[in-house]
Parts: sequence; C-alpha cells; structure tokens
Amino acid sequence: MSHPSRKLSGANDCLIDWFRPAEADGPLLGAVLSTYGLALDQPDFFGQDFLPTLLGLGGIRDRGYSSPLALDRSLAATDVVLLCDPHALADGIRPTLRVDLLPIGSRNAVGGSERRIHHSKIQLVHRQNLIRLVVASANLTHEGYRKQREAAVILDFHDHSALSSSILVTALERWTAALGEFANDRVQRIFKAASEQAVRWSNGSLGQKGVHIEVLFGGGQVPLWHQLIDAWPTGESILDWSICSPFWSLYTPGRTRNPFEEIAAGLTSKGCDMSGCELEIVTRADSPNENALPRFPFELLRHLRASKSFPVRKGRILPAQLPSSEDEIPDGMAAENRDLHAKWIAIAGPKTAMAIIGSANFTSRGMGVLRDSTDANLEACVLLRWARGKWNPKSWRPPILGRIIDWDECKDTDLKNPAKDDEPLTDWPFFIKEIELGINWERLPEPDGILSVHLLCSEEPRKFTVSTPDTASGKQIGAHDAQKQNNTVDIVKILVDPDCVRALLARRVVRVSWGHGRSALFPINISQESRIGMPSILGAKPSEEQLLAYFHGRISEDDLLARLTEQAENNTEQRPVLAEDSERRKKMQSYIVRDFVESLFGLVITIKESARSPRAAEQAMMGDFSPVSLSEQVIQAFMAGRRSPAATAFQMVELITAVASIKWPDDKFKTASDRTAYEQIRERTLNRLYERLSQAALRSEIKSVLQDPDFQKYAASTLPSSVSSRWESFLETIEKQGQSR
Repeated sequence: MSHPSRKLSGANDCLIDWFRPAEADGPLLGAVLSTYGLALDQPDFFGQDFLPTLLGLGGIRDRGYSSPLALDRSLAATDVVLLCDPHALADGIRPTLRVDLLPIGSRNAVGGSERRIHHSKIQLVHRQNLIRLVVASANLTHEGYRKQREAAVILDFHDHSALSSSILVTALERWTAALGEFANDRVQRIFKAASEQAVRWSNGSLGQKGVHIEVLFGGGQVPLWHQLIDAWPTGESILDWSICSPFWSLYTPGRTRNPFEEIAAGLTSKGCDMSGCELEIVTRADSPNENALPRFPFELLRHLRASKSFPVRKGRILPAQLPSSEDEIPDGMAAENRDLHAKWIAIAGPKTAMAIIGSANFTSRGMGVLRDSTDANLEACVLLRWARGKWNPKSWRPPILGRIIDWDECKDTDLKNPAKDDEPLTDWPFFIKEIELGINWERLPEPDGILSVHLLCSEEPRKFTVSTPDTASGKQIGAHDAQKQNNTVDIVKILVDPDCVRALLARRVVRVSWGHGRSALFPINISQESRIGMPSILGAKPSEEQLLAYFHGRISEDDLLARLTEQAENNTEQRPVLAEDSERRKKMQSYIVRDFVESLFGLVITIKESARSPRAAEQAMMGDFSPVSLSEQVIQAFMAGRRSPAATAFQMVELITAVASIKWPDDKFKTASDRTAYEQIRERTLNRLYERLSQAALRSEIKSVLQDPDFQKYAASTLPSSVSSRWESFLETIEKQGQSR
C-alpha cells in the first residue's frame, strides 16, 4: 500500500495477512513488536504462527507454521524485539532466545501499589524494500490476529510511498519517549535504521495530500483525550461523534471524571458547538442472534443524560455482530463467533473529519482521564484528520446484529453490563528492567558466563536473589544486597558456571526472589556479543569436514542441519577420541588441508550472498556455519593431536586472508554508516580468529611455526596489506608472551 488504510480484520481476511511478506518486499532487517496480551502456549501463536508468517516461512492454508530450527535460523539473520506487559509472562514461558524480550512494567510511584499497564499494540516491520508500521487494537494472540473484529491502520513507507518519512520519524521518536528507560540499545538501533531508510526513500516520495497523519501515545504528560481535543480545529462545531470500544468505565457516584465529559468539555472550551451532535456507540453484543443487546453501563448513560455539562442529547448504541457471516469464513474453516475488540473514536463537523484508532479502550485508564495522566496505560493510536467531504460514519461500522438502542429512550433493561476489563494481578519485580546472559563460548569444553541484571533507575534499590527456575531444586546463582550498594548501581553482574548456563539456555528464565516470599520467573535475553555464537542446535556443532562440504556446496544448509539434529538426538554424551582415530585423522590431514584451501572460494561467495544486512553478515562471518566456527574446529583438531602445528598455522593464515579480502558488493552501502557497520563486523571476525590463534600459540609447537622465517615469508606474501600491520603486532605479542613466561 502507498497510503494509510483502515480495515477491520474480521472483514474478509485476517490481520496477520498484513505481516506476510510479498516477494518484492525483500528480507526482514528488523522488527519491534508491542503487545499487552501474548499467546505462548496452547497453542503457541507467537512462535508457531506469527513469527513464521513474519519471516515468510511455511504454510498450512493461510498459516505460517514452520519448524523451530528453520525459524531460529531465519531469526539469527535479523533483529526482533518483543515488548509486552509483564502479566503475559506470569506462567514463566518465554519464546525463542533469538528474539529479545522486554517486559514493560513500572510503578506509578516509588513504592506504590499501582502500576502502569503496557497496553500498546504497535508493530514496526523493517524489510529491505518496505517499512510497515501497524497500529492496531489486536494483541499478539490467535484471537487478535485471526478471530476477533479488530481495527488497524497500516502505514507503508517505500521508494514510491505517498507518505512523508516525517510521519515515521516522529512516530518512532514519540515511541522512544513513551518507553523511557526501556528503549534500550537494540530498540533504538532498529528505530534508527528504519528512520534513516525512510528518509532516503522520501526523496522520491509522491507526498500525501489532504490527510494529516500522526501517531499518538498515551501514558505521558499529555493524555490521549487532550491530544484528541488539541488536534480539532478551534471553533468548528461537532455534528457526529462515533465511538467503538469493547470496554467502558463504570459510573461511580461522586466520581465526576470520565472520558465522555472530559472530551465534551474540552471541545466546548475551544468554542466548538455540540448542541447538534449525534453520538453513536458501537459495543459488544450479549448474544449471537437478532435479539442481542449492547453491552454498555446503563448507570453511566443515565448520569450523562442528567449531566448539565454533557451537551449531547441524541444518539444510539449498537451491538456488533457476534457470529461470523458467510463472507467472513475462510475456505474449509468452521463458523465461529467474532467478538468485537476494535477501538476507535471519530468526530466530524461541517468541514473536518477526524479519528484516532489503536489500542486505547474508551475508559479512564485508556484515555488518560486520571488525576495524574502518567498513571494511564501506555497506549498507541493513529490520528487521522481530513476534509469531511462525503465521509459517512456508517461506513466505519463493523457488521451490526441485534437491537439498536436509542440514547434518549434507553431503559435499564435495554442494556447488558459490559465485560470487565480486569487487570491480572501479577507479582513482578518491577525494579528490574532486563536480565541478560553473556556466554563465553570460547571456553572449552563447556562455556560459563555472566548474568547481568539491569535495574530501573527510577526505582529504589531492592535486595533480591537470582536462581535457576526449578522451585524445588533451584540453584541460587547470585544475590544483590541493596543496603550494601549505593543508589547509582544500575547493573548487577553475576558469574554463572557451565551447569547454570545449560539450565538457563534450556529454560530461558530465572527465578527472581525479593521481599517476604515473593518471586517470579523473569525471562533472560542473550547478550548481543554472545548471540552470534549460539549454535543452531544446542549440543551439536558442525565438524570441520561438514563445514568444508558446506562451503564446497556438496551439502546444503538443510542437509547439514538435518545431520546435526540427528547427532544431537543420538549422541547424548561426547564419545572419547581413541588414539588410533587421532593417528588416522592426522595421516589424513594433507587431504583435509587441500580440501580446506579449495573451499575458501565457496566460503567467500557464501558470505557475500548471505550478507543481505549487517545482522545477516554477522551471522555468516561468526555464526555456526562461518569462518569463526571453522577456525574453532581447526584449533580443536590441533589440540587433540589430529593436526600438525604447521598445517594449523597455515589454515589460520588462510582464514584471516579470506576474511580480510572479502569485497562487499556496492549495493550493500546506502550510506557511510552502512559501510562502517560491515567493516566493524569484519574487524570483529578478525579479532575472533586472532583470539583462536593466540590460544593455540600458548603451545610451543605453534609458536615455533609462527616464528619460523620461511613461514613468515609465506604469511607476508599471502596476507593482504590491510592486515599486515595487525599480523606484525600479533607476532610481537606472541614473542612478549614467551619472554614473560
């Protein structure tokens, strides 16, 4: 699409269809996904349906089901961050570690019992040729994306977009401000890349005319209801006011503040006449038949009719159709109820029409009608304003089935109480922002790591302990005594042994305990530096022979993954290498080294073809099918006596040469920062290779080869000039290490 489009996902297709890539969109470069509710089990909608669809994998009917292995391999080449409300993680289930997970939870005030709700549903999807911003009412659940009647605005940015890049740039700036401390480096990196790409495209933009578009966020200093009023032209009368919401604030005698009266009072104060306004409310139905009644609080309606400050006297309340109609049922699927979950507000005058669409219910917490607006939910909505023209409010309605109730004549028996939008009670360590595991993959035979607990600066320090997740046999990993720390501490680092690393990778959560018997299972993320070293299949690394066959093109990636899967399933314990096996493999080293040299051309081609983005280039250079992975196998072969020192040193020089000589295609560099990103990946890869060789050089056999004059002549003639000085420095370091010992 080249223009914004409002649609109800319950109409002819599902909201998830907007996340399935077209061939022309190109690969996924990054995504930030935001939700209140989250389905991770029975079934796992997020992992088994949404993510595969987002990545263009699989396909059963219109679903994107795919194997976890294929999903993780695709996710390794991109950046995806998931933001959600903590209650969605109360069961201790965490999706794939390839997705960064940030539970957004904070208290209204230090030490207070109330908390802000993360209720926004806004998704940024950055593909190579398309950036899509989806602001919707739907949670990342099966019901939200495939079943309920939802409302969404789709904003597309590309090289021929009619939308100005300023819409996206401003939206991401406001989103960053709304997230506050939770907008970490990964989120900001994705936002920055999308903004810069949209600005580059805007040079050829057609320019949107006649429609003002901006993305609004609730939960800040200016509440949503006030942002709506601020956007309306001063002095223009209101003729139509339409509201769609599944939830409503109940009326409590003595409590005068509610969204209806606040918005009406604000518009009136701007000189906007509302005496001729007709109010239309679309809400949930109480039953799936023609006698259905709207679910709306009658006590609130009675209060508004009696209120002298509320000027609206004409209106109606409509129940949204509950059962599916024939054109809403996908082929081969059974009919089912489609409950209303859309949220929008539209107002229209003689000249102007305006709407906000998104996550906010028409409640006090949703619209920010509170004593302190920063206590309101964190919401995301799109504001649209255009010349009224022939706009008809009826065209915005979802299907209606049941009794339409007149506002002025309504009686208590004409309405049913609305469903309660109860906030789940979640015991959660709101003083923690994120927990991150850094893994020392280079440690053999098993890696240890560091667990970094990032604390919220806005919260007072707390005393807490961290342990493995099993309640009965959980092992304490570390503790933090707030009384022994000063108030500037924002990261607590805890050393974890190999056993704990295995447990955390398997469960993906830690147990945080604080206070008097309070605890919660908190998700862990893998640090940026460690993620690239995560194997596709835990417990199985490709051998040197397998990697050489892969770079030669003799086996495909799928074939290699299948073999590794079989190895992981059949070899629960590492089989010891027998002496005769070591001797046999040492005799074969000439063949292996020759095969190694012949594979280098394929290695370079594979990297260049895989490097569609900096993240993909990083995976190709340092992942489990990469030069770094191959270097690990070479060094291990030497350590195990299967490779001579000369052959080992030769292979490492050839790997350094191959990495240093890669010429990135010019189309990878849209800006100077792009070139810098790719060169930084090359530099990190070279650092890893030198680290491997340094480990081997602690053995005198390798050191003697490196210092041999003939070998040094070979290295000088082989290594490109770009790394020759680095090589000389490396040799000097090796020499100094020998002298110090």
